[in-house]
Amino acid sequence: MMNILRAILLVGSILFEIRAKEVTQDFIDKYNKYFTVCKGMGFQTRNCSVKKEENIAFHARLSKTQVNLGSTAVVVFGKITQNSGNAYNANTGKFTAPDDGLYYFQWTILTTEGKYFHTEIVLNGKIIGYNHADGVTGSSNRLSGSSSAVIKMKRKEDVWIRVHGAAGKYAYADWSSFTSFKL
Repeated sequence: MMNILRAILLVGSILFEIRAKEVTQDFIDKYNKYFTVCKGMGFQTRNCSVKKEENIAFHARLSKTQVNLGSTAVVVFGKITQNSGNAYNANTGKFTAPDDGLYYFQWTILTTEGKYFHTEIVLNGKIIGYNHADGVTGSSNRLSGSSSAVIKMKRKEDVWIRVHGAAGKYAYADWSSFTSFKL
């Protein structure tokens, strides 16, 4: 009698251990059943899954040379070379944050001898920083200026580059650029 009891316990233990070693497909099937139950009870899909965060990054260049832009005119970098997340608009020249977070921005302006092109980066119209590309001060070459900024943004806030004052005299196409990525 004792041997039969031991045999039953042994077989039961083996069967339990085999069942405990669930295969991946079994796990997926169970998850899908639980997911269906959650959905049927009114839980939203976002509560049952992890949001995959998309990379946010862009790089754009001036598509044409800019000459004599007016005071505070938006500098539109219309030639996009990268726009992961589609947050930069090449028609308006504005970057719109798709998510809250810290974003790194950098822009470079190339001007010519005897000209200058001063710019500023703005967040929703508020000046954050400046860039000074000055070809007037005795140089016989093209001159560039670069600046960068780290800006804390809320979703749907805008950042753009605009002319500082009336100092948008000359900026070369292709050699002038604007870039950003989420940190």
